[in-house]
Amino acid sequence: MMHENRVWCVSEVATAEELARQLTETTWCCCTGFQIGSYLFLNDSTSPDGTQEFAVVKRTDDDRLIQIESITFGWCSQSQALDYVRATIAGHYDHSEFAHAVTATIETPDQHGSCRHCA
Repeated sequence: MMHENRVWCVSEVATAEELARQLTETTWCCCTGFQIGSYLFLNDSTSPDGTQEFAVVKRTDDDRLIQIESITFGWCSQSQALDYVRATIAGHYDHSEFAHAVTATIETPDQHGSCRHCA
């Protein structure tokens, strides 16, 4: 992640299809994140008007955070994004050479309220 000091407002997403749609149809503010299962997709873009890049982070059973991938969803079609999301939740990136421990401040929408990144 390029922005380890950022605070993310993370919302649960029920399905891979819904997450792929949200990641490709909307430009999100820089503090936005999504969770599906034990995987977090944290906006790692440099600005809200830039290409949407998300750090893909797995929360382990002992509550550690491991970044396993970084995906530029701003360059993906919805079907490509769905392939990435499905591969992620199937564990295909869990043990990549890229994987490394990260620190992130995660809040629920109720905790987050608004910040300088919120639109």
